[in-house]
Amino acid sequence: MLRQATPGGSAVYVHRLGLHHFAYLRAVSEGLPIVEAAKRYLGVEHGHQAKVAHLQTRDAVRAVARRRGLSAWRLIGLSFSAMQTDVTTYQGATCIAPSLDEFIAASALEDWSESEVLQMHHEIYPANARALRRQRVRSRLRERLLCTLHELETLAAEQPQPSDAIAGWFDSTTAVKLLRIDVVILAQLQEHIAAGGRWWRLLPGIGRTKAQRISAYLAILLINQPQPCRPVFALPSPPRPLDPDLPTYSEYPLLLADDDKKAIDAWVAAKAGSAATLKAYTREATRLLLWLHYERHAAALGRMTLLDCRDYMAFLQHVPVQWISRARAKPGAPGWAPFRGPLSTRSVRQAITIVVSMFHWLQATGYIGKNPWLLVNQKIGDDKEERVLQSKALSEVATQQVIAYCKTKLPAPAAHRMVFIVQFVASVGLRSAELLAVKLSDIQHEEEGWVMQVHGKGSKNRIVAIPPSALQALNTYLQARGLGDITRADSAAPVLASLHDPLQGVGYQALYEHVKSWLSKAIDVADLPASERHRMSQASTHWLRHTFGTRAIAKDVPLDVIQAQMGHASIQTTTAIYGRAPMRRRIDELDRAFK
Repeated sequence: MLRQATPGGSAVYVHRLGLHHFAYLRAVSEGLPIVEAAKRYLGVEHGHQAKVAHLQTRDAVRAVARRRGLSAWRLIGLSFSAMQTDVTTYQGATCIAPSLDEFIAASALEDWSESEVLQMHHEIYPANARALRRQRVRSRLRERLLCTLHELETLAAEQPQPSDAIAGWFDSTTAVKLLRIDVVILAQLQEHIAAGGRWWRLLPGIGRTKAQRISAYLAILLINQPQPCRPVFALPSPPRPLDPDLPTYSEYPLLLADDDKKAIDAWVAAKAGSAATLKAYTREATRLLLWLHYERHAAALGRMTLLDCRDYMAFLQHVPVQWISRARAKPGAPGWAPFRGPLSTRSVRQAITIVVSMFHWLQATGYIGKNPWLLVNQKIGDDKEERVLQSKALSEVATQQVIAYCKTKLPAPAAHRMVFIVQFVASVGLRSAELLAVKLSDIQHEEEGWVMQVHGKGSKNRIVAIPPSALQALNTYLQARGLGDITRADSAAPVLASLHDPLQGVGYQALYEHVKSWLSKAIDVADLPASERHRMSQASTHWLRHTFGTRAIAKDVPLDVIQAQMGHASIQTTTAIYGRAPMRRRIDELDRAFK
């Protein structure tokens, strides 16, 4: 291994000599600028780095040449640029003097001796004689250098291998950064890059341009090595037609679809009652189609067997790493995969429920004849790591500290909105989508008190009670927006508005990022036990809805009231999420029995 002393602690660019180092020196000798040659062959970005890399490469190869006793070692690293034609005066006129080779070709002097050609050239272009002599010398030196580089390349150049250490081929600065993310050998870096997406996101000081340079340099190093294969997940286009060998299951089929993709689209259109449901149904159906395509050799939905169903359930519980997408990779692009990460037990259950529902529907339409999922045990055991009673709610103390932080640390418009969100949602229990959709016209005063009509999950309408604390928070927020209280504000205004326009609503992503960011900052500095800060580090808007449910349970609000307020489909859902009420009764009953 070659190690070069560098002035001033510069990065070390040459540890081992490879074919690319000799390609670099040949390019320089032919006149390619050092900066451009260093970018192309050495993976170097900047001019000052190129100079250091050039000196290290030159000195390393010169050292080998001197050890071999090659007298041309001084030529290594020099540039012998392509010969330039000179301007001279011939018979009173300015003309361009051709090189000797051009003169021979143009004058058909191939059979003349070199001395005769030189004499004729000197007579016609007398001012160019000295330049020609220089050209001949430089040409001979260049040829000598190229022969020397070829000989040294054969003797000293190593062929980089995937198992080679990163530190042996990359400059010391880049190597240290790669080692920090546990990329130790070239093969690991190759796999990182092949995975696609923003593979460089954990490398400090490395952006897209530098990452592309690293990737290009690695390709030069491993030019003769096979590239790791990572599937680019995509369904066949056009979709594979319905298998003609499958029997027709209905004399009058209800679904006119001639491929699985069209059948799935019809199911989604018929059964998805909201945008969120549509997204979930499409996602799970597409995942199944991709699994059939890549893991079952393009099997059709109608050919799924009991074994396929069991294998798919096992697949969902242990998603292979190559099926997990890289960050920010777009569908169909390298690095994209159908899953964002391993699925939780709850997500596996939801995926299986959706797929089973789809097969029920497809069988009912006559598109498939048999439903193998009916014969499969679809139950998934609980996750032993799940903490059943771990609350996703803010305590009273935490809520007050979050509000105090927002009032003192946030700029006025953001503070008013954030305080309102925390107080209102924690007192009413709305979903994020419901909060974003509701307008002041949906709020009215009835004989029983203030209420709000909400168009909620499953496209169902419900009436939500607004307690005095929530109404006060709303009025304070409306006045901060310059609209007056609820009785005077423009009824067309959204309940939750943009920071820049009091009459303009906001999107889901903006709400999510706004709340999560400020909750995280407030909790970080809150005077709370470390365990509670850790638990609440992932708090989001949905936690405020859970805060309402948890406090309502703690204050002995009946479960049916909580169910109606929160819009749960059944009281069992409310009990499952907020199980502390039945737990309290269980403990009380056992206390009485065994006191």
